[in-house]
Amino acid sequence: MAQTDRTASSRQLAAQWSTATGVSLCASSIQRRLLQRGLRARIPLCRIPLTQNHRRLRLHWANVHRSWRADWQQVVFSDESRFNLWHHDGRIRVRRYAGERHIPECIIEHHSR
Repeated sequence: MAQTDRTASSRQLAAQWSTATGVSLCASSIQRRLLQRGLRARIPLCRIPLTQNHRRLRLHWANVHRSWRADWQQVVFSDESRFNLWHHDGRIRVRRYAGERHIPECIIEHHSR
């Protein structure tokens, strides 16, 4: 069930399980079993869908900059982190195994910012 609908919460999976089997399980039991099997809830990548032309241009850019060594020391990379302590933040999460971050089922596409 969790691999069929990767965005289903533990509560939703517990409800689906109860409906399908007639046996009730709590959400924490579902979550514990999924974690034991390596299926973790993660925030999905949000990406603009790439065309073949986009991919070709990115590959060209990477090849042009392949020989950079000292130049990368002048580049600043930044990232943002968001922490929420007291309630659910409303973000969608996907269940995925390690190494599945970039598969299409684990990516949410968006078309503008």
